[in-house]
Amino acid sequence: MRHILVAEDDDAIRRGLQDALEGAGYAVEAACDGEAALAALLSRPVDLALLDVNMPVVSGFKLLKIMARECPGTPSIILTARGEEQDRVKGLELGADDYVVKPFSVAELLARIAAVLRRYPGKAHVAAGELTFPGGRLDAENQTAVMDSGATAALTDREFALFRYFLTHPDRTISQEELLLRVWGIQGQAEKTRTVAVTLTRLKEKIGPAAAARFENVRGRGYKWNAQP
Repeated sequence: MRHILVAEDDDAIRRGLQDALEGAGYAVEAACDGEAALAALLSRPVDLALLDVNMPVVSGFKLLKIMARECPGTPSIILTARGEEQDRVKGLELGADDYVVKPFSVAELLARIAAVLRRYPGKAHVAAGELTFPGGRLDAENQTAVMDSGATAALTDREFALFRYFLTHPDRTISQEELLLRVWGIQGQAEKTRTVAVTLTRLKEKIGPAAAARFENVRGRGYKWNAQP
């Protein structure tokens, strides 16, 4: 069963969304504001976050920024008001996978959720301490790669975030633009920087040959982490 977080401060809309999603077979966790949504996101993995952009205290936009840092790989759909094109653009720039404009039909929402989840066939966000790779695992608390031999390799913030992003997006070609946006939080510099390539090279040197061999440079399109050899 796929788990969806619904963050919406309007009681009627939130209850309606929860009923519709549960009726479609999803497990739903509902949050009445951005603070509650943030606590839910940081306490347990979800397969998708459905976020109203205009929640008080912690807005949907702020949640997207936090998600990019704390739980990369968790897909999201934003709910925006009709006519607020700038909200939709901003949400997509911050990493949302799709948007739905209020008022919306349940059928449209379910179709968009299904489409996003098809691109993320497994658990989108796994606690970093549980992420494994050939020859070792990631230790989130100490920000290290712990090898099966017992050796450890310290990772920089970017190396750790980059590796975690690949591990939570297996078998998918990821563009340099997406990596810069989701891991570095910058946009529109893919043709002007070698930051991704350099960071990936340093990471591969630290995680051992078996894991390094799982990375694939997809010519002209980006990079891929192959879950199977």
